[in-house]
Amino acid sequence: MSIVAAVLIIAVVVALVATSKPAATTTTTTAASTFISTGADTILASAVKTNPSGFVLESSKLSASVSSDWAILQSTDGSEANVTVLAYPSTNASQAYFDRFVTGVRGLIGYTNITSDLASFQQYGKCYGYGEDVEGIAVANGVCTKGNVFLQVHLASSISFADLEGDLTGIMGALYQSAT
Repeated sequence: MSIVAAVLIIAVVVALVATSKPAATTTTTTAASTFISTGADTILASAVKTNPSGFVLESSKLSASVSSDWAILQSTDGSEANVTVLAYPSTNASQAYFDRFVTGVRGLIGYTNITSDLASFQQYGKCYGYGEDVEGIAVANGVCTKGNVFLQVHLASSISFADLEGDLTGIMGALYQSAT
């Protein structure tokens, strides 16, 4: 699977989840009830400036709104990351989106649960990670919440799966530090 195809697959999953209706009974609470007033564009720009795990900005979406933004990052080893930040009006809204997203991807055939890679971030909200290594292409995905903010990192590369998991943690860490 090419890197572009992997990125397109995750983009389709995100679009499908974003347009789905939330379950009427979805309510989630965590220790992270903080409202993050920083916009998605500022969070992403700040995280990219830290050069997380050696990744640099390749392209980004110029958002007309501060509620969502995304960027493509690239590493010198050829790895690519698609990073998405969504700022919701409430913690419950971001966690409801998280719940719908995870419901849509949990148990995908061929993927390994790598949520433990994101364990250090779960003190701020919810996290879920999943990935696979097929035919020399490693893919790692992580989604987390911090207060009213939803964070997603999708990585694809021909480097080892273990190295890609480290990159996932580094980029997610930069996003968490920038969401203040």
